Amino acid sequence: HILDFVEVRDAEILAKIKYRYQYMNERHEVIFQYGNAPHHRNLKTFPHHKHLSDVVEESEEPVLFDVLLEIAQRERSYPSDKPAS
Repeated sequence: HILDFVEVRDAEILAKIKYRYQYMNERHEVIFQYGNAPHHRNLKTFPHHKHLSDVVEESEEPVLFDVLLEIAQRERSYPSDKPAS
């Protein structure tokens, strides 16, 4: 599995301006992705959102630690997704 992420921060206030955390399988298919690209204006959490396959849902802005925790929980819950040894 692959985690690709980008965080753009304002160095003066240490706030994230832009982010994307994208978790993919070995075939580069998205398992989940958090982002704040300014689309999906219909969501209450705009611009924050989460992609799950073909679904987009509301999401608060995550921190990297929470994304890593979600990955670890998924790995424990879905061991069949792991490549054979």
